[in-house]
Amino acid sequence: MMMKFLLCFRGYVGEPLDYASSGVDIELEGRAIASLIESLDTSSRPPGVFGAPVPLPGGFGGVIEFGESCLALATDGVGSKLQIAMEVGHLGGVGMDCVAMNVNDLICVGAEPLAFVDYIAVPRADPQVHSKLGASLSRACNIARVTLAGGETATLPGIVKELDLSGTALGWFPRDSGITGQGLEEGDILIGLPSSGFHSNGFTLIRAVVERSGCSLLEPCPFDPQHLWRDIERFSDGDLPTLSEVILNPTRIYVDPVVDLIIESRTGEGVCSAEEIKGIAHITGGGLSNLLRLSQSLGWHISDPLPPPPEYRWISEVGSVSSREMHRTFNMGMGMLVAVSSDSADSIREWLANKLPGTKIVGEVTNQKGLVTHTDPNVIFTEY
Repeated sequence: MMMKFLLCFRGYVGEPLDYASSGVDIELEGRAIASLIESLDTSSRPPGVFGAPVPLPGGFGGVIEFGESCLALATDGVGSKLQIAMEVGHLGGVGMDCVAMNVNDLICVGAEPLAFVDYIAVPRADPQVHSKLGASLSRACNIARVTLAGGETATLPGIVKELDLSGTALGWFPRDSGITGQGLEEGDILIGLPSSGFHSNGFTLIRAVVERSGCSLLEPCPFDPQHLWRDIERFSDGDLPTLSEVILNPTRIYVDPVVDLIIESRTGEGVCSAEEIKGIAHITGGGLSNLLRLSQSLGWHISDPLPPPPEYRWISEVGSVSSREMHRTFNMGMGMLVAVSSDSADSIREWLANKLPGTKIVGEVTNQKGLVTHTDPNVIFTEY
């Protein structure tokens, strides 16, 4: 294994890589999205009617009025993770990625996901590819407990050069019971839920690092991929997981246990009241800076981070990627974070950990306005 590890560095040159130099500038993307939002009218529907917009801080999902309920919608895609999946001929996990990226966003506003629709764009139709995608999406919707309500397939030669997969999820919550972050206060506790790996972010940088390493995606990992809080989904026959199996490990869906925690808190049958669940963040693109979306007046300190799976260290070392860039681009082993009242933190953590082992208290809310800090002093964020 050590010899293979050394051989896989044959393309290594040492210059630091980051997401922007690989082709994705997160800060520029953020400015572009802000520009788009500023040019949009929110709705033609006035308050009090079905479909009227419901302002909800955090921005993880769009919310509209629906009588005594609110509907929440989220839309997202798999991104360039699809390029690796197509290269190695394995599409069994990409449906999970697509569904997860959407339903996990809905959870953050306190919504229970209900339904999902997909959009598949290809340069040419391929029944075998579509069959694999359908099976993957169906499996993911069963895990997320949602109805696969339909979708659209477009064949776009000349426009689309490779497979693209995205989707939209619909959820609901009782009116006036959305999770907004508005009740957060200094001293609230942060509970981290472990990820299954990279999930579906940062793959432009991952592909650049793999290219630099010289490693084959179809050969065994150049590192020990074992990690206590996740399993690797296998699709090869070898004794050891391949590099592609580790990289393509499907995104974790957090409907179970987080939605169950929310529902039980509202019925009075859970380990806490609804008011004690203060905020939820899906740690995706932007990494820990996502926490800043929940409050403009408070700060966040990660005092005891979840241990990242070994592939993160490999990416950092081979790509000479800085610690801050790693925490800005990837989830670093924590796919979701729940901010709760300090009075109920231990009981909530225990309840979640019984359903998702590895869940633990990772930090606290601070009075440092608009600041995310970490045990690593190089990891500081002041804007999303």
